[in-house]
Amino acid sequence: MEQQQYTVIIPTRERADTLLHALRTCTSQDYDKLTILVSDNFSQDNTREVVESFDDSRIRYVNTGQRLSMSHNWEFALSQASDQGFVTYLGDDDGLLPNSVRDTDDIIQATGLKAVNMNPAPDFYLWPSYFNRQQANFMKVSFQRGTIIKQGKDELNRVLTCREDYLKLPFIYNSFVSMEAVNQVKRITKTFFRSQIPDIYSGIALANTIGPYVLSNRRLRLSGASSHSTGMSQFNYNTNSKSMDTFASEPNIPFHQALRYCPSYSYLIAESFMQSFDAGLNADEQLAFNWLPFIRTAIKEANTKFLPQRDSIISATRHIADVNHLDTEQIERLINGSRSRLSNIILYDLQRYAYPFLLINAADYGVTNIYEACQLYRTVYENPAKFWLNSSTWIKMKQMLFGELSARYSSVN
Repeated sequence: MEQQQYTVIIPTRERADTLLHALRTCTSQDYDKLTILVSDNFSQDNTREVVESFDDSRIRYVNTGQRLSMSHNWEFALSQASDQGFVTYLGDDDGLLPNSVRDTDDIIQATGLKAVNMNPAPDFYLWPSYFNRQQANFMKVSFQRGTIIKQGKDELNRVLTCREDYLKLPFIYNSFVSMEAVNQVKRITKTFFRSQIPDIYSGIALANTIGPYVLSNRRLRLSGASSHSTGMSQFNYNTNSKSMDTFASEPNIPFHQALRYCPSYSYLIAESFMQSFDAGLNADEQLAFNWLPFIRTAIKEANTKFLPQRDSIISATRHIADVNHLDTEQIERLINGSRSRLSNIILYDLQRYAYPFLLINAADYGVTNIYEACQLYRTVYENPAKFWLNSSTWIKMKQMLFGELSARYSSVN
């Protein structure tokens, strides 16, 4: 069967230092029918020079011509992409693992489905610039294999009832998605991205349209976290505010009036559902929507993983109750319920540790960027035995991951 066309869109703005290495992970892909589309959001640094330094005909550079919000830049980039084949978005500090495009094409050829979730989120590489210097240059490598066929509507229902977060949806930031499915959504909604949180929204918008899709247990790309990362900035604002301040200062798609923005994954997911309903999508989910699972989960987040932002989350919770005419006494009982962290365990929050993995100090192997991290990741994945015996690895795993979980969920009244 003939190879499919794949487009990797890299939205960027004044991050030439990390973009260089994200591009290296793309240009090293041994696949001809690949377009690497760099959408430069009116950068004032040497972004264009970095892109043009690559002698690779698969790269296309476009410039917005004016400063846009994240979602508007993503929409602009999508308008520049081919209507054929499959598309994904890659952060400018993330990376494609070696041979991931060819591996994706093998999956598409074998299944004929409309999306492959490359499943990078449970694993990560923390750049040397990562805000927590004690964790900088660490990388998590998982040893899962194979693929799973997921049903979009079933997975969407799990997210709707807060039994799962959004990471296993066929969202365009972590998945190669068929342009046929993207255009099918656009025929209903006109513009594709209808939320200021475009990655989460894309999964909510696409799941029903895509139907069955593939979740790859074996990671095909690697999530990077650097000083530029907006996601890390918003959830660690007290220590890493710069990127979030930039994001918040730009004219953007208004946050849905049923909510107030706060650093809670639960409420960001709920906001995307609200936006999808207004756009004419997900009619069944709109009928079944219930605020209480999202509120309960957000309160758990406020008491554990986002404890420093608890006041903001609780304030947003009361706002949601007021605006949506919920039972405020019931909401107050939930807010004022047990503060024992053990009773606030979010089960899907633990799933990323429920399989074999290693935490690697990438600096021990000379790694300084996402390209080198992706190369090391594949080496560790294919030959883990030599790394299992590294005692410092186990010490760091205990301190960084299991210590973090223990602190997050230890019983504190």
